[in-house]
Amino acid sequence: MKNIMKSIWFEIRHSKLMIRIYIVLVLFMALVGFLNTGASADLGTASTLVADDPTIAYEFSIFVVALVVGIICGEDYRDKVANYEVLSGHSRKSIFLARSLMGIITAAVLGTLLSFAPMITGIIKAGWGNELLLSDVIARQLLLFFPFLRLAAFLALLTFLIKNPYIMMAVGFVICMASGLLGGMLEHSKSVFISIFNMSLLTSYSGWQIYNLDPVKGIVKYSTYESSLSAELVIGTIVASLLMTGFYLFMGYALFRRDELN
Repeated sequence: MKNIMKSIWFEIRHSKLMIRIYIVLVLFMALVGFLNTGASADLGTASTLVADDPTIAYEFSIFVVALVVGIICGEDYRDKVANYEVLSGHSRKSIFLARSLMGIITAAVLGTLLSFAPMITGIIKAGWGNELLLSDVIARQLLLFFPFLRLAAFLALLTFLIKNPYIMMAVGFVICMASGLLGGMLEHSKSVFISIFNMSLLTSYSGWQIYNLDPVKGIVKYSTYESSLSAELVIGTIVASLLMTGFYLFMGYALFRRDELN
């Protein structure tokens, strides 16, 4: 299993498609953060951006999760690498665990890192601001690792069924777009057992806004938000994610061990 993981890590470092798409998305999200913050009356600080647009932290990260899982878990169905690994004496369990764990952990880490890109460029351009506590937001976005992990495990299960990394990218794109279109609906969900709902809970901030008319500045917006994390949300996020990740891995192995690998 250790040797398989080493070979997978080598493949990851030399996967031009995955690396190029990830770099493009990092630059794109950084540009979003840069363009949507500033001194203009229509813009604001980085904390304003994070509070006003909750989906910005995870929308495109969902596509990254599908991209990484699809390539790591599904690419070998095209060149039959898994067949050679079985013939070399590796057990199906070791092959499955190596590919699944490398896929879902790498996907969750890269997705979490991407969620910080707009916030970082927003801080560089306009500062953090005072709408939210920076430490609370960092804690919330770090917790996104767990819903990403759960989503990655589910997508790995789909990959062992579909056996095509490009279809998995399309699936990730559809989920990504759906999360953006349904952003308003997701904010009202309180469930931690569905990964996208859990992401919405972690990135939504309750608060209020009022407006005032200034003879010089025009319409001035005043906002206040509650950014602290409840123990219930933290524990629910971690426990639900680990339980569902374990369930998806169990189901994935049940499929993989009966697969003819053709």
